[in-house]
Formats: sequence, C-alpha cells, structure tokens
Amino acid sequence: MKATNFPMEDDRGIVAVMIQLFQTALTPSAREAWDAPVARKPGWLERFDRWASQARQRDRERYLAQSQDVFELERRLKALERRPYF
Repeated sequence: MKATNFPMEDDRGIVAVMIQLFQTALTPSAREAWDAPVARKPGWLERFDRWASQARQRDRERYLAQSQDVFELERRLKALERRPYF
C-alpha cells in the first residue's frame, strides 16, 4: 500500500472519502483555477498572420473560380497541391 499525505479515517467508507475529496477540489480557490481564461486582444503579429492567411485564401479561391469547366478546375486543384502556394 502506498503512503499518502491525505488523512484517512478507517471507519469511513470509500464513498465518504471520495465525497471529501470532491468537496476539497471544488472549494472556491480550486474553482477559480478551473475558470476559463479571460480573452485577450490579439497582437499585431497575430492580426497580420490572420490577414495574410485570408488574403492567401481569397487568391486561391479567385484562381479556382477562373476555371472554365470541371476538368480545368481539377487541373488547377492538382497544380495547387503539387506546388506550395506561399
């Protein structure tokens, strides 16, 4: 049996010990640690990255929209898969 630092009384059952553990874990100080973090405003690098990825996506969609038929669309999709579009 493993030694623990948690005091356990032998006359109580396992259910009582589990209830005590849950009550201890759900005290207000423990609940504050589990609360969702406050949303922070994105920095300028993050905003620039979003803008660049949206611009890249727009360019891809514009390129694919210029195809005349399904076969050309497939050729363009394969071309984009073969060469990285950066």
